[in-house]
Amino acid sequence: MSDSVRGYDRLARWYGVLEKPVFRKDLQLARVALLSELPPVDRILMLGDGDGRLLAEVLRTQPSARVTSVEQSPRMRRLQKRRVTQLGAEDRVRLVCQDARQWTAGGETFACVIAPFFLDCFTESELECHLPQWMALVEPGGWFYHVDFVVPAAGWRRLRATFWSAVMHRFFKWQTGLTVRELVPVEAFFDGADWVIQQTQTLNHGFVQSRLYRRNGLPLATLGHSPDDTRPPVGGM
Repeated sequence: MSDSVRGYDRLARWYGVLEKPVFRKDLQLARVALLSELPPVDRILMLGDGDGRLLAEVLRTQPSARVTSVEQSPRMRRLQKRRVTQLGAEDRVRLVCQDARQWTAGGETFACVIAPFFLDCFTESELECHLPQWMALVEPGGWFYHVDFVVPAAGWRRLRATFWSAVMHRFFKWQTGLTVRELVPVEAFFDGADWVIQQTQTLNHGFVQSRLYRRNGLPLATLGHSPDDTRPPVGGM
């Protein structure tokens, strides 16, 4: 078991509590901020959702969707499973306990990929390697929902964000062996012709941001492709 997995296992029980001293409810508000902007979709991939608070809201707001959640921490996965069971949604969810960098979708694509406070865990070189792969899992006409910390451009908001970002990176380095030392902007990855930003919402004095991107192109169903053709069995909890 890696230092990262052991660390997130230790933190799993306290994850929600640790957010409140600095962010109060803002991180959870950011996680769910743009869910209402998503149209009904059938296949969702969630990367690094942690304790499953967002997963539960996705299941509520997307009652017809099948969800694959990839999370490396076994204890986080157990918390996700508990929330799924409470909602009676076991038949719609596949929980995968694996590092997302090593997980492969087996040819499946998704109508929406959700990355909540996940991409900030990676260095620039890791993002250059893996983020395009995760983006490629979004089918044409699909969505990428990104929630994360950002550093404002200037002023006291930038100073505040820089300070708390440094504190968080030191804490997670201590607890999980995180090697990232600063936030890496990811907006440039979505600047190409394939992606259009649909909505943005900012919280916590500009330090927390939710972004909803859409991939250009017609949905696969419109082109005569049935998503069920490649859908794996669900319920592998």
